Amino acid sequence: MRQYGECLHSCPSGYYGHRAPDMNRCARCRIENCDSCFSKDFCTKCKVGFYLHRGRCFEECPDGFAALDETMECVEGCEVGHWSEWGTCSRNNRTCGFKWGLETRTRQIVKKPAKDTIPCPTIAESRRCKMAMRHCPGGKRTPKAKEKKNKKKKRKLIERAQEQHSVFLATDRANQ
Repeated sequence: MRQYGECLHSCPSGYYGHRAPDMNRCARCRIENCDSCFSKDFCTKCKVGFYLHRGRCFEECPDGFAALDETMECVEGCEVGHWSEWGTCSRNNRTCGFKWGLETRTRQIVKKPAKDTIPCPTIAESRRCKMAMRHCPGGKRTPKAKEKKNKKKKRKLIERAQEQHSVFLATDRANQ
């Protein structure tokens, strides 16, 4: 290669080898912020702080592309669709019987990234919600509510039995 009358093994930074029948010479890359190029209009390595994308150098990768810092290249990013509507508020697969539940929404991965090093954004998210019906129709209660009701019944039965026992003892003493 020839650069300013000097023969070189390779072209310096910002230049590329231009071959011609009469002489090979170094020509300047026309791409801004390019460190080395394949031809006048196609960069192969950008200067420090710039990302390579389709033969050009950018400070940031274009929309839909992600930066690989180890190679300073822009690669196709993960593309996701729109969020779905929020789902039904539920808890333990039930839509009643609790005051609070969770509702979820999702979105699909439309295009997976070329490399697995670029993670896709979240495709599902949940948030706390207030249940539309705290009590289930037909008197169906949650297991916890049933337990409370049964404990209350037991307590009343025990209290009634103790009262009857006390009355029996008092009557028995009075008869003696």
